[in-house]
Amino acid sequence: MPVVNPLSREVVFKVVYYGPGLGGKTTSLQHIHATTRAEHRGKMVSLATPVDRTLYFDFLPIRLPSVHGMGVRLQLFTVPGQVYYNATRKLVLTGADGLVLVFDSQSDRLDANSESLENLNENLTAHGRSLGQVPHVIQYNKRDLATALSLDELERQFNRHLAPSFGSVAMTGEGVYEALEAVTRAVLEHFEQRMPGERPDSMPALDIPEGGLADALRGAGSDADGAPKSARLAAVELRLSQVPEHDPGEAAARAAVGEPLQEPELEEDEPASESAPPVAAERPAPPPPAFSSPRGRASFDLLWPPNERGLVRELEASLADGDYSRAVAGSEALVARSLAGAAAALGPNDAPRDAATVAVVLGIDGRRYLEFRGLAREARAGRGISATEALVAYALAIEIRIARAGVAG
Repeated sequence: MPVVNPLSREVVFKVVYYGPGLGGKTTSLQHIHATTRAEHRGKMVSLATPVDRTLYFDFLPIRLPSVHGMGVRLQLFTVPGQVYYNATRKLVLTGADGLVLVFDSQSDRLDANSESLENLNENLTAHGRSLGQVPHVIQYNKRDLATALSLDELERQFNRHLAPSFGSVAMTGEGVYEALEAVTRAVLEHFEQRMPGERPDSMPALDIPEGGLADALRGAGSDADGAPKSARLAAVELRLSQVPEHDPGEAAARAAVGEPLQEPELEEDEPASESAPPVAAERPAPPPPAFSSPRGRASFDLLWPPNERGLVRELEASLADGDYSRAVAGSEALVARSLAGAAAALGPNDAPRDAATVAVVLGIDGRRYLEFRGLAREARAGRGISATEALVAYALAIEIRIARAGVAG
């Protein structure tokens, strides 16, 4: 489901590239990243292993022209191609607003394509969804190879829902932007259809120039320094041997927002060190409580299971009493439980276990998650927390809980 951030006036859609290993998913994202103007893209992050280029995800946030007066951002992910990593595939699918099915056009890859499609249907069923309910397009990749089957034959075998389809050569970018534009339009149309009430005249549809999404996102043929875009790939690849064992997810999140890696966090009973996020020398005292008692008022506790609702009510009472550090601590506990539950629901096999990885794969913005972790450290260290900061922390806890609800189990 799309995430609407009223503070930044932005709506975020999650698009997942799904298909067999080495079929062109990562290459497609690499081409989009390398040819998109800097103001429209974020850092591309890939967690890799020696046997498969994508273990967890490629995460590529791309900003688009506005819709309904709000900024639009796509979070592009890929799933690992190997069957062994199915739990991670299932996790990446959580909350997906659209899909790009990337199939290998070669005749000897038909079985791999079929297995991938069957696996996708199984994982969507586990989420209580079906492929016919999810906006999707198909990208038949490697059309330049002599062993490529005809598009008509591939359509008969794989396009069961008559979705828009495109031939592509991901290495050169042929057909890649066309598929991205088609899935973007499908996702936005699906979003508008689900919006309650009629759309006011003042809320225009996605404003894409006549040349299409490719022209809206792509720059000229070279960057500002004159280097050809085709020769540049400003991506960040983190191989597991290079990622800190304590928290590969935080490493990925920091890479996505361009921040350096940090050392492991200290235990709560250890003093803060220089590795903690920088804090202003003096923070003004927190303002008087800005909330009245939650008794008799609406509460968000119904979003949580019964055994966690007491913690939610304590958090809301802390907000009402002006104890914002305690409120942030409550949000941290709720976030930890939601992320642990999301990982546990996927079974004991290959699902990522560290909280930061689960958060990022669920579609939580990397920068927001890092800011939340820094705020939690400040609260534990006894620094003053403002009412706004406490509310922002609670809002993230609610968002993660909603994303957690989309994971089977």
